[in-house]
Amino acid sequence: MAMGLESGWDASDFVPHGVCLLWRTDILALHVAADVLTGLSYFSIPLALLYFVHRRRDIELGWVALLFALFIVACGSTHFFSVWTLWNADYVTEGVVKAFTALVSLLTAATLWVLMPRLLALPSPRQLAEANAALHREIEIRKQAEQRYAGFFNNLDEALFIVSIQPDGQFVFDAINPALARATGLDPEQLRGRPVTEALGHELAGSVMAHYAECRDGGVPVDYEEVLDLPAGRRDFHTVLVPVRDADGRVVQILGSGRDITDRKRFQEDAVQTTKMATLGTLAAGMAHEMSQPLNVIRLWTENMLTRLRDGAVDSDRIERAMTLVINQTERMGKLIDHVRMFGRRDDGGYCGFAPGETVRNALDLVRHQYELENIALFEDVAPVSGEVRGRPLQLEQVVLNLLSNARDAIQARRAAGGDAGRIDVVVQGDATLDFAVIQVTDDGGGIDSAILPRIFDPFFTTKDVGSGTGLGLSIGYGIIDSMNGRIEAVNVELDGGRRGVCFTITLPVQPLSLQDRELSHA
Repeated sequence: MAMGLESGWDASDFVPHGVCLLWRTDILALHVAADVLTGLSYFSIPLALLYFVHRRRDIELGWVALLFALFIVACGSTHFFSVWTLWNADYVTEGVVKAFTALVSLLTAATLWVLMPRLLALPSPRQLAEANAALHREIEIRKQAEQRYAGFFNNLDEALFIVSIQPDGQFVFDAINPALARATGLDPEQLRGRPVTEALGHELAGSVMAHYAECRDGGVPVDYEEVLDLPAGRRDFHTVLVPVRDADGRVVQILGSGRDITDRKRFQEDAVQTTKMATLGTLAAGMAHEMSQPLNVIRLWTENMLTRLRDGAVDSDRIERAMTLVINQTERMGKLIDHVRMFGRRDDGGYCGFAPGETVRNALDLVRHQYELENIALFEDVAPVSGEVRGRPLQLEQVVLNLLSNARDAIQARRAAGGDAGRIDVVVQGDATLDFAVIQVTDDGGGIDSAILPRIFDPFFTTKDVGSGTGLGLSIGYGIIDSMNGRIEAVNVELDGGRRGVCFTITLPVQPLSLQDRELSHA
C-alpha cells in the first residue's frame, strides 16, 4: 500500500503538458499568453480590493472583500501553474493548489449565499439618490424652521433667553434675544456659552439660579417676580421658566421669558399711595378730634396754672402734676402724628415678618374716635396668633382701613334711608391646625347686591356716587393680600335682629416663630 501511495505521488511517470500540444510554438504561446495575462489580472484585483478596504474602513463588510481577494489569488495561482506544467509535469503541486482554490471557492460561495439577504437589502443607486434628495429636503426644512425660530426669537418684544444644563449641573447661557438685551443692558455675545455665575457675577447669579434649580429639579414651569440690579439699573421682572426635556425625559435646557414690569410696579405703588392718602383724608375729622382732646387738656391746665401763678397759689406738687399731664398728652399726640406720618409715607421697604393683630389694632386706633363721633360702634376681638405673617405691615393696615371705611360708608348710606346706629366687628384669630391667620371685618350696612358681589374686587368698579370713590380700594387691597400669598373674600351675612351686612375675610399664611422670637415675645 505504501508503494502504491509513493507511486501515486511520483511525477516521474508523467510528461509535461506541452507534449499533449506537440510542442507547437504557436499553441504554446497562446496558452502561455492567456494564462499569464489572466493570472496577472487575478493578482491585480486583490491589490485593488485591499486598497479599497484600507481607504474605506467604515464599510461593515470589509472582511468579505478580503475573502474575495484570497479567492481571486487562489484562482490566479492555478493559471500560473498551468503555464508551469507546460514544461514541468508537476501535477501533484498543481492539484494541491487547485484543491486549496476549491476550498476557498466553497467558503466564498457559502458566505455569499449567507449574506445574500443583507446584500439584497442594500439600497439601489436610485434609492440612494431618492434618500439623498429627501435628506436635502429635510435639511432645507430644518434650515427654514431654524430661520423662522431665529426670527421669532430675535424679533419678539418679549424678553427671551435659553439656559442649557451641563452634566455637572452648571447653568450656561445659550442665547438671549435683543429684547432682553435692551431691557437688561446685557451683551448677548458676552453671555453666550458662559456659565451664569461667570456671566452675571455671583451676587446677581445667586438670585436667579435658585429659580433655575427649582425649574430643573421640579420639571415644571416656574412663575415668579424678581427685582434685579442690572447694567440698565434696578428693574422689576415677571419671569417664567419652562423646562425643555430630551428624548430620555431629562431636563437639559430652560426656556425663559421675562417681562419688564418696572413701570407697572411704579403705577401700582402710586395707586397704593393715592388710595392711602384718600384713606387719610376720610380720617381727617377723626384725627382732628383725636388731637383736639389732648390740646384742650393742655390748654385748660396751662391756663389754670397761669391763673394760680398770678394769684401766688401754686405749690410744687400741683406744678409737677400739671407738667406730667402735659407730657402725657403731648406723647399721645406725638404717637398719633408719628403713626399718621409713617402710614402716609411711600412704602418702599421689603417684606418682613410681623404680628397681624398689632397691625389691625393700629388701624382701629386711627378710626376709633371718628367712628365714636359718628355713633358707629366698633367692636374688636384680636386674639394672639402663634406666628408671623410675611409682607408689609403698613399695606395690610391700609387694607383693613379701607374695609373699615367701606363699612362706615355702607352704614351711613343705610342711615340715610332711615336705618339706626351701625356696628362694625373686627376679629383676628389664628388657625393652629392650618397655620393661617384670619382677619374678619363685618358690618351691618345692609349687604351688597348678590349680582355685583363677584365684581367688587375689579379695578375701577364702585357702587358709590360719582366723586365718592375711585373704585380702586378693594382692587388694590386684593393685590396686596395676593402678594402676601393670602386671599380675601366677601359674603353677605344675616345678623342678629334681622340686620344684614357684609363679612370680609382675609386669610394669610403664618410662619412659626423661632425659639428666640418666642422668648422675646414672652419677655
